[in-house]
Amino acid sequence: MLNFQRKLDFLKLVLAGCLVLSVGLIPTTSWAQVDLEEGEELGWANSTDLSLVVTVGNSSTETLGFNNHLQRLWSNARYSLRIEAVRTNTADDPFAVEIPNSGGEFDVEYPGKELDVERYFIENRYDRNITERFFWNAGVSWERNKNAGILNRYVGFAGVGNLWWSREDLKFSTTYGLSYTDREDEIPDPLTDDTFVGFRFGWEYLNQWGKVTTYRNTWNYTNSLEDTSDYYSDMVNSISVAINKRLALKVSLQWLYNSIPSLEEVSLFDQDGDEIGTVTIRKERLDTIFSTSLVVNF
Repeated sequence: MLNFQRKLDFLKLVLAGCLVLSVGLIPTTSWAQVDLEEGEELGWANSTDLSLVVTVGNSSTETLGFNNHLQRLWSNARYSLRIEAVRTNTADDPFAVEIPNSGGEFDVEYPGKELDVERYFIENRYDRNITERFFWNAGVSWERNKNAGILNRYVGFAGVGNLWWSREDLKFSTTYGLSYTDREDEIPDPLTDDTFVGFRFGWEYLNQWGKVTTYRNTWNYTNSLEDTSDYYSDMVNSISVAINKRLALKVSLQWLYNSIPSLEEVSLFDQDGDEIGTVTIRKERLDTIFSTSLVVNF
């Protein structure tokens, strides 16, 4: 019943956010112009990152990475939808099974691939200018990261921001506001709150290195106002090199940090190597994701 009430409260927050966004979408000429990045045009645009790694033979793995950024630009506002997904299927090592009454002969078993890594992230966000250097934003997001022990993390946020630099080769903006987080872990944690109101801070940095190379850095930080020791952070560094107008190659490094990581149940062995039970430990605070991908713009 409590879990249903949490989802109902979050749904109300999403509906309120949608109402705010719908009001913001009403055309008006009293706002400043959105400063476009190089190559951007008013209207719809989409950028897709694709990566695939497959190994067969002595090891059997499949890793699929997919990032998609859909946006709509107006003269005074910006809407964006981000989708990120990483899935890895891995097969365990082969093992031998002795054939009964065969004099030592055996069969080799090759386990099939099973899901090993699974992370999804979806964010809807709307930004609108108040002045040439000042804007407001609002949005909602959902995340699942099973390796970090997060089954669902819903976040609604709203705030304001400043545009500090706005040149063709250099752009930097910061945002600050409030958020509401509703999370569900694989193992319930008595030391953390399932829902909390938090302070949210972030930035977006872009630096054009020559005509074809672009460096980007984005960071989002959320801190619970109810327990200041509970916070999480997401930073992405990327370098992309344009091949032509539609294609680019990109490398990126992402750091996901949780100050109070989720709980994990692991096997307990005695000194002789025999399994005697399980214990609960905390996962690592920091996850590092490195990826290379082909970017398709259209």
